[in-house]
Amino acid sequence: MKRIYHHWEKWECFKAGFYETSPPPGITAEQATEEYAIFLRDTARFEAALQRVLLEWKYSCEQFLSNEHLNRIAWLGQASMCIATGVPSCFRGGFKLLSDADQATANAKADEYLQRWLTNHA
Repeated sequence: MKRIYHHWEKWECFKAGFYETSPPPGITAEQATEEYAIFLRDTARFEAALQRVLLEWKYSCEQFLSNEHLNRIAWLGQASMCIATGVPSCFRGGFKLLSDADQATANAKADEYLQRWLTNHA
């Protein structure tokens, strides 16, 4: 796949707070990390957010999902959490709170959506 570039000012993920370093108002950093794990365990909620990322974040998806040197599965998980909850990617450590089985399930779901995106952009 040919790499697609967009200036950061076009990235929807940037506008949504993906790169912020503080949790959303009303929760602590520890709660944001725990919420990340809770979110990824809820497969239906996670899948709904994955769908939103692919539909609503055109430029961010092109920028990051066309980059074969990026961990695109992780990016999709982080983007889904951000679009659904406003929790920025810096709290992705919540992934490590998941069991191995829950990690595998979340990764498989993100990979399913990565493959959909790649098929539609081949």
